[in-house]
Amino acid sequence: MFMLKRLLLSITLTLFISTISLVYASNLSKQLLTIPMTLTTGEVVTLEQYQGKKPVYLKFWATWCKPCIKQMPHFEKINQQHGDDLAVIAINLGINDNLAAVQKVQQEFNLSMPMVIDTKGDLAQAFRLLGTPYHLLFDKQMNLVHLGHKADSVLDNKIALISATKELDLLADTAIAETEKPLDLGLDDSKTHAFLFTATWCDWYFKDSRPTASQQCISAQNSVNNLTKKFDKFAWQGIISRLWTGPSELANYTKKYQVKHPIAIDVSNSMFHQYGIKEFPSLVVVKNGEVILKTSDFSKPESLAKQLSKL
Repeated sequence: MFMLKRLLLSITLTLFISTISLVYASNLSKQLLTIPMTLTTGEVVTLEQYQGKKPVYLKFWATWCKPCIKQMPHFEKINQQHGDDLAVIAINLGINDNLAAVQKVQQEFNLSMPMVIDTKGDLAQAFRLLGTPYHLLFDKQMNLVHLGHKADSVLDNKIALISATKELDLLADTAIAETEKPLDLGLDDSKTHAFLFTATWCDWYFKDSRPTASQQCISAQNSVNNLTKKFDKFAWQGIISRLWTGPSELANYTKKYQVKHPIAIDVSNSMFHQYGIKEFPSLVVVKNGEVILKTSDFSKPESLAKQLSKL
């Protein structure tokens, strides 16, 4: 009889623990659940700490992203309406941005949700950012239930339902899994590699919001076109951001600047992430796996040429 009671107790505990695990089950990887998000206040939060407590709404944005700025009143309205039942977190890309620019937007729109600046690009890489604005909605168990760029009725309805603890259809966990392979550039040779990191749109899209960066983008490509001839012993490579960019945009850019050196879209974003590129454009020179020069200043081509001649 004693053994039977112990067996029944063991089965009951197992079922209880299994039920608890099922309630809090998430289809996200442990990496996504535990990736640290450092708020501008210094506090560090993770998706895991909200699991079983409340749903989470992440929104990636940039101060120079026009649709992002247009959506800010809507973003704050969501936080005001559902902030008690939904963890709303804003994530600034940290690309051609800084704390002062972020705070200016916060003040302009009276944004009250916690703010993160993705200074290392870890969050953009982990959640497979392809363009801003970028909305990700997770239910109470931390299952992905919405992914998109629009602030529309579809998003509003899902937020309203999930804030009221209503169940929603789940998106596949592969929706934010990286499927693209890293660029194979043969870096294990003895050559000195020079990478120009830029975007096909930074010259014209930054024209009004970031005029200095816009000019740098123009100067960078024009300078590299000339430097490839002068420093032909370097292995030159253009690395294009995957944000809002496909083969047609790359073809137009190549034609526009008469690019002669190899150029490719970093479809997995692995190169941008590996070299910590947070300013468009940037030049990174690598030898034997070590970065020997990194700069975002293309205002003085002669000075840049002098730096390269010393490498």
